[in-house]
Amino acid sequence: MPSSLSAAPTSAPAATFPPPVALRGPQADPASRPQTRTVPCAAEPLGERVEITVDGQHLAFDWGHPWQLGTAAFWAELTRRQPRSGGHQLGETLADELAACMLGGFGIPAAVGLAAFDAVRDAGLLDRPPSVAEIERVLTAPLMVAGAPRPMRYRFARQRARRLASALAQLDASRPPEDPVALRDWLMLLPGVGPKTASWVVRNHCACDEVAIIDIHMHRAGLAVGCFSPAWRLPRDYWRFEDAFLQLAALGRVSAADLDACVWHHMQALGAAQQLLLAR
Repeated sequence: MPSSLSAAPTSAPAATFPPPVALRGPQADPASRPQTRTVPCAAEPLGERVEITVDGQHLAFDWGHPWQLGTAAFWAELTRRQPRSGGHQLGETLADELAACMLGGFGIPAAVGLAAFDAVRDAGLLDRPPSVAEIERVLTAPLMVAGAPRPMRYRFARQRARRLASALAQLDASRPPEDPVALRDWLMLLPGVGPKTASWVVRNHCACDEVAIIDIHMHRAGLAVGCFSPAWRLPRDYWRFEDAFLQLAALGRVSAADLDACVWHHMQALGAAQQLLLAR
């Protein structure tokens, strides 16, 4: 279980933070997941050196102070300062959320994924199990993307159409579990749905803190914090990354879902300038 090692705290100047941005949401064997989970500490370990344990491996790192960019303390304080949006949902139903997350993700810019989801939903294709041809027809049409000067094309239209049609058909014919972690496991049985996409769906739909969305932005931020091992790889070690992240949120006494969203939105907004934030 994680424990904190005392370090002499130092006085800090007033913190300054980037302006908040609106919150909107971006195969491994479940049996291999580490079973450790942290117990929230009495107070955030500001200025201390902390240690977490993931699958028997001990990771020690400096928690830091909120004014120290890229530290655990920085991300925890930034999360607390984020305006609460009331949730991270992209749609109203599980089918909506599944479609939004499957149409986004790897290789698809966030704005393009959201535009594709809006087009599929506006075409009425989420009110019933659609065919591959119906989804592909929508995805191959030019998309109006927020912030883009002209319509854009959606990559992987045929591949995503096949996967989404199959996933929606299975969802319609099944009764998914209500428990968030059990639902995540069930979603991972669908074609084209790995742990990241399944966790994204569950985080949004269930509004829970029991899963984490580990993508490239979270990976980079966690490595800079020190809570991820450089030896871990995605997707092989997804459950180790998730366990470490959930312990980080608990130590910082913030919602894991809000911390996840905060890191993602600020990291993707920075783009190539991420290195300025993470280099310390």
